[in-house]
Amino acid sequence: MEYMFKFCNLPDDKSTVKMVNEAASRLHYKLKGINLETLEISDYNKRYFGSLLGNLHSNLQKYAYILVWSITKIDVPLNKLVFLDYGGGSGMLSLLAKECNIGTVIYNDIYDVSARDAELIGKAIGGQADYYIPGDIDEVINFLKKNSINCNAIANYDVIEHIYDIEEFLRKMSLISNNNLRVFFSSGANPYNPFIKRKLVKNHHICELVDREQVFGGKKRDPLEAYTKIRRKLIKSLNPNLSEDQVAYLVTATRGMIEYDIKKSVNEFSASGTVTLKQKYPQYPSNTCDPYTGNWAEHLMDIYQLRNVLQSENFQADIWRGYYGDSNTLLKCLAARSLNLLIKSSGRRGLFFSPFFTLCGNIAPRSSN
Repeated sequence: MEYMFKFCNLPDDKSTVKMVNEAASRLHYKLKGINLETLEISDYNKRYFGSLLGNLHSNLQKYAYILVWSITKIDVPLNKLVFLDYGGGSGMLSLLAKECNIGTVIYNDIYDVSARDAELIGKAIGGQADYYIPGDIDEVINFLKKNSINCNAIANYDVIEHIYDIEEFLRKMSLISNNNLRVFFSSGANPYNPFIKRKLVKNHHICELVDREQVFGGKKRDPLEAYTKIRRKLIKSLNPNLSEDQVAYLVTATRGMIEYDIKKSVNEFSASGTVTLKQKYPQYPSNTCDPYTGNWAEHLMDIYQLRNVLQSENFQADIWRGYYGDSNTLLKCLAARSLNLLIKSSGRRGLFFSPFFTLCGNIAPRSSN
């Protein structure tokens, strides 16, 4: 199975595994023939999607793994299944889902530029999704209700670590379907892998303290100023009478807050001299987010708390270990496959070596009573 991770856990349903693998092979051929420079897409996706194409085989292994596990435990025929690619970015997962002839494929991303670009890329290879929904989870829920659509599966990669209130997001999962629903959220922000954690903490400090320069393919919605500078300006605009020491305290106290929570904190401090609103995961104090949008800089989270949130919403949920895809060199391929064997055989301890984790779960149909 060329487009499945080597030595990983795969579903017992061999026909579904074979079908997804063959679809990934066809998609590989189509994407190899695409010329992004001829498409009227943003510079951001010329850079970002172009980087995915640069290591296409490994990326398709990742998306094939996510898709095969997303659709394999659902008692719905493939041509009737509704699949939601939430936070789809470039849309590669949606492209693979369409290549599998899934009944209805829905793409979503909060960044409207990505939604537009994903549709153009889909059209270019004849594999566009059935619907493209720009916006956050509330826009998705409203769209589904308006069109009487019930999702059967929702999946993504590298999305949940950017959602401002991830626990609130998870509590809304049951609202996207009245039928069986499977969620499969994979994230490279694995707090148990020390190499990944060290890299992300370094990035957190850069986002907090260092101004960035505009580069080709940068995301227009991302600010160039250090997050501390942005929070300082917001705090001073909310209460110009604060002393420099008070401003400095609030800049620190509001780390990891979006603008409306910063406003709450400044108002509370102005009235009582305290700030009671705190980050949800104090064990990872380096975490920080864009104060304007709440977009986390690769949020390190208590992933078992996320599982508990899903379980509290009547999901059967768990945390799974991720695996490595093949690289462009033999030595790296051998190293990746050796690590995959170790990850597979190590139980929960395998998260120490995993390049990503997955929050997965299933919920049964709700009674109409």
